[in-house]
Amino acid sequence: MIGPGALTGIDGHFFRAVLAGREGQVLDPPGPHSAGRYHRPGQRALYITPEADWAAIAVGNYMEEDGLARMIVPLELDGARVIDQRDPVACAALGIDPALSAGRWRPFLAAGREPPSWRNSDAARASGANGLIDPSRGIAGGWHVTLFRWNEPGAPYLRVAGPAVPCDYAAARMRWPAPGGWELPAAR
Repeated sequence: MIGPGALTGIDGHFFRAVLAGREGQVLDPPGPHSAGRYHRPGQRALYITPEADWAAIAVGNYMEEDGLARMIVPLELDGARVIDQRDPVACAALGIDPALSAGRWRPFLAAGREPPSWRNSDAARASGANGLIDPSRGIAGGWHVTLFRWNEPGAPYLRVAGPAVPCDYAAARMRWPAPGGWELPAAR
């Protein structure tokens, strides 16, 4: 466990993209066999972001792969204490290397290997942090939050804060161009 000075407090309005028809499960953890950038199969994780457009951009590649519609659900977060991967002092105190989080994680899973980003989430979980802040790889200046704990004793409180709206990746990308001159994929 680390001292509270290494943790960043966050509260406020956030958004999460979910499969259309699953809006009622927006606060549910992933299934037992699901793995993500910051969670191993069976671990709790909830990926949220402070801008609705950023939520759309974060799931854009998945939408292109599976062709399934997503909805953006507004949320209100209260009382989270997280590791900010943009803070070199906090990261150094925990042995977190933000470069491990910056790369692609899915190819590692596909090859039967552990994604490097899991080392950072393991360290953040072991510290007692409620989650971590992850600089966006696809949005200049953007960031996301991964919660490890929510809506349980001693954890931050997260609630639905309004109606879901359809996820429009193309419109979001037009408003938030990708760093390095990335462009929208060609229409199919």
